[in-house]
Amino acid sequence: MKKLFLFSIFSISIFAVFLQSCGTKKGTMAAAREAFTKKEFFVAGDNYKAVYSKTKNQEEKKEACFKTAECYRLSNDIKNAENWYRKAVKIDPKNSEAELHLAQSLKGNSKFTEAIVEFNAYKKANPANAVEAEKQIKGCENALKWKNEKTRYLIENLKGINSKWSDFAPAWYKKDQVIFTSDRDNGASKKIYGWTGNQYTDLYAVNYKIPEKRNPNLIKWGIPVLFDKDKINSPFNDGTACFDSKFSNIYYTLCSGKDGKGKSCRIYSAAATGSEWGDPAPLSFSSDSFNCGHPSITKDGQILYFSSDMPGGYGGKDIYYVTYTKRSKSWGDPINLGPVINSAGDEMFPFIHEDGTLYFSSNGHMGLGGVDIFYAKGSGTDWSDPINMKSPVNSGGDDFSIILSKDKESGYFASNREGGKGQDDIYRFYMTPLVFTLSGVARDKFTKEILPNTVLSITNSFDSIKLIIKTDKAGSYKIPLKAKTDYELFGAHEDYYDSKLEFQTTKGLEVSTDLVQDFILEPFNFETIFTLEGIYYDLDKADLRARSKEVLDTIVQLMNRYPKIRLELGSHTDCRSDSIYNMGLSQRRADSAVNFIVSKGIDPERLIAKGYGETKLVNDCACEGSWIKRKCTEEEHQMNRRTTFKLLDNKYIPKNKQEMKDSGNSSKTDETGKQGGAKGSKAASKSGVNTSPPLKK
Repeated sequence: MKKLFLFSIFSISIFAVFLQSCGTKKGTMAAAREAFTKKEFFVAGDNYKAVYSKTKNQEEKKEACFKTAECYRLSNDIKNAENWYRKAVKIDPKNSEAELHLAQSLKGNSKFTEAIVEFNAYKKANPANAVEAEKQIKGCENALKWKNEKTRYLIENLKGINSKWSDFAPAWYKKDQVIFTSDRDNGASKKIYGWTGNQYTDLYAVNYKIPEKRNPNLIKWGIPVLFDKDKINSPFNDGTACFDSKFSNIYYTLCSGKDGKGKSCRIYSAAATGSEWGDPAPLSFSSDSFNCGHPSITKDGQILYFSSDMPGGYGGKDIYYVTYTKRSKSWGDPINLGPVINSAGDEMFPFIHEDGTLYFSSNGHMGLGGVDIFYAKGSGTDWSDPINMKSPVNSGGDDFSIILSKDKESGYFASNREGGKGQDDIYRFYMTPLVFTLSGVARDKFTKEILPNTVLSITNSFDSIKLIIKTDKAGSYKIPLKAKTDYELFGAHEDYYDSKLEFQTTKGLEVSTDLVQDFILEPFNFETIFTLEGIYYDLDKADLRARSKEVLDTIVQLMNRYPKIRLELGSHTDCRSDSIYNMGLSQRRADSAVNFIVSKGIDPERLIAKGYGETKLVNDCACEGSWIKRKCTEEEHQMNRRTTFKLLDNKYIPKNKQEMKDSGNSSKTDETGKQGGAKGSKAASKSGVNTSPPLKK
């Protein structure tokens, strides 16, 4: 799409009343062609329509129809452009340019499904341009997909400051003002700009205030007024401004110079002198032989980004940057940001956020409409791939000149989308607060029955607070979560082993999300026998080895974790010595294990010590009777000298400290089992975490 740089700076979308020119007789093909050559598209369109309605010449009719569509397209009246391109394709099916622009107009009017049909037709008839057609088709497909995606953005038209003309390019100014560009009536000049049919553009200022601090999105706007009409605004096109962080310097675009004799658009700057602005002057790199505009300066004031059609770029208009040298008090040579940012199309309206993120508008990258807003991270000429800001910031129309607040939660941009008040309108966007929740149920692993009163323990990576909650009568729960936080969770119930440790995170989530986490708990498996691996005994001994004590410590942990369970600790011997002696030896071994556990503060009523002698061998290493099969090694006999345990029940009622003291449980016992203390103990408990000892059935 061929546009003058001035048009792209100051009038992204216009559908004003066509002007009438003097000289050549109006309503003729000659008058239409003359105005079109002068880029007076309003005049040209009016004349082309007159020719179309009255000519009998078929070739003239084709030209007049197509050129009328072109006039609307070049003045960005997409609706009328679509209608006239449709007519142009109908009367001249071989006009591939009309077919391409019809597809583009449909896309610009958010008729993405129809646009895909037309782009496919264009691709079939013009295989040489298939790559560009596919790019446009992909953009339409993305638009259809993105329209249904969740987003945090809410968009509102600033009807209180927008006019029926073109209002765009908002800029931050001080704490309570926004500066923007407009070609509304009653500007610095009453003259009409021939391209747009509106007045020349000027910079306007508008005050705002937030009456309720609790609701920062409730903003009251004042009445826009000309911004410094004495020094900054000229009788010609002024606009697209930015300021340094102290608002002591302004950078803005001025076309044709302050006297109207300039040949291009240049970037001017002026310094504040008290409450007034000094005389503006063009920046040195901004030549009169090419166009520069859309300045955006970094927070430290050292780098200025801008758009230009200077020679050597990648497309029509590219984004460049210059660096300020304090010693010479001058700007360096422009440097192109490179082919990752710049395309074969137009890249315009850069905005550099204080965190270094670059926002810009482009019609060269894959987008939803004519011009879309993108962002990228990087610096210099090294940038990440641009990311489309998607719907609802971008639309089927032209979306451009975005600025964002420090936290990026809100900002402003301009658009000619459907439903606006004028030609280009300024829109405010803000993000709804991120809301994250976690919900689910607790269930029995086997029966799937819901489990009320399941205790959920929740820790996070944000602070050291542990949240303890219970599932309700329906076995369910729901809690709020923090943003950008990892969570660890498990469920515990008095009749069940703890659930496995679960993980959830809100990191990377960009929209409000309801996360789901169910907890599956396995019921206690009573009477099932487990072997405590690592508890072995020397031959004919009941003493605990150091390793055995370490393993028994895990039983202590288990019983502390499940305070209602009761256990039986069983001890076993190998087959050597007679069976009566072995029964006594195994009982002493069981007693020593239980006594060790009791010495750690466990109530002996929760434990039963049981000696099994050689009655439950784990292999065929029998020493007596008719069942002797073979001679076993010492290692095989060692396997039988073991300790096992099983859960008896979970009926124990925990005692308080005084009750434990009164029961005499606080006295130390002999770990060898020579003194009594644990025989006949009882067991019980439940609750939970995954602190099970090294078990083997």
